[in-house]
Amino acid sequence: MLVSISILGILYVVAMVFLALFKGCRKFALWTGLVAVAVTLTAMTITGSQINADARAAGYDSADDQRDAQRAGITDPAMWRAQREAYLKTWAAEKKQKEAAAKDTKDQESAQADAICSKDFNCWSNKFNRAATKVCAPQVERAAKNNFEWTDSFTSPKFPRATINDNGASITYVGDAIKMQNGFGAWIIMTYECDFDTKASRAIAVRVNPGQFTN
Repeated sequence: MLVSISILGILYVVAMVFLALFKGCRKFALWTGLVAVAVTLTAMTITGSQINADARAAGYDSADDQRDAQRAGITDPAMWRAQREAYLKTWAAEKKQKEAAAKDTKDQESAQADAICSKDFNCWSNKFNRAATKVCAPQVERAAKNNFEWTDSFTSPKFPRATINDNGASITYVGDAIKMQNGFGAWIIMTYECDFDTKASRAIAVRVNPGQFTN
């Protein structure tokens, strides 16, 4: 009975979320939805407690413990208690092995993708542009002796140009999307370069000078 109430409650809440999209029904959907959430959570809590109580009455520690026994194909609680530790250790080892295998596969795929990407200028320079911007921009700002103002935009990023060095081990990102104020209050457009280490994800060196790109 409680399981049915929980299912109906979930369906009702989903229906109220949909109904709330209509302005005239929002108040009704809100209040009845909140009541449904409260009733559903209560029913689910009671259901969970009842399931655990039934499992303990059957001789298991909890509902999860009973499900583990069923997974092992053991229906006798006493026999399960005697063999539980061995099964849990085996399952944990299998899970760890599967996770390690999945990680190795993912690492191999990533390495293969990087090997292909590193041979393409646009792919390799774009791959690290965001990370380079995050670590390089603050260092460019530190070069300002007074006020500064970025002039980049969505279509004009801070580092629009790049040069790949040492077979991709580092990339020099370049831009001129910043103005710095000199001691007389005049604003000067600056060009800047940042040597970015692609393996360590850090800025190796930053250079800032007056001027801007000519094209």
